Amino acid sequence: MSFGPGRLAILSGPSGVGKDTVLEQWQKVNTQIVRVVAATTRLPREGEVDGVDYHFLTEPAFRVMAEEGGFLEHKQYGSSWYGTPLDQVEDLTKQGKVALLKIEVQGAAEVRALIPEVLSIFLLPPSFEELERRIRDRGTESEDQIQKRLSRAKEELAEADTYAYRVVNDDLMRCVEELERILNG
Repeated sequence: MSFGPGRLAILSGPSGVGKDTVLEQWQKVNTQIVRVVAATTRLPREGEVDGVDYHFLTEPAFRVMAEEGGFLEHKQYGSSWYGTPLDQVEDLTKQGKVALLKIEVQGAAEVRALIPEVLSIFLLPPSFEELERRIRDRGTESEDQIQKRLSRAKEELAEADTYAYRVVNDDLMRCVEELERILNG
């Protein structure tokens, strides 16, 4: 693995914490931040675009890519597989960019074990109650799905201390300013 002059960073946090919103704003503030587009075997959701939101692969194609060492990390999450394409990470860092991995805690742990110098950031909600409100306000999931997400969120929040940095997403611009301070050391 060759990472050139750029940097590798991880942004994790439970479902509903606002990772996408924070990342979108951070990229407006700092054009060097580029999200690595993960690969997945799940079907696209309404409005998702292949190559933008995810690289949507069949399970056999995903397995071949994994067997050929095409992922920095890959994990099964629910009934689908997710992976970080290694070539994207290498290309972005060779260009001097910050290759940002928006990944869950298991994948993040795998990357931190492989690359100890990775910048790891865990995004926290202001409170668990606020996290639940955000998940419910999306209005996209059944009560059973919400309960599963909340249960998973508790497990993920328990891993926050394994990250080098923890940032509370209570105010979008303050959160992005803190991420910039962390990035700039």
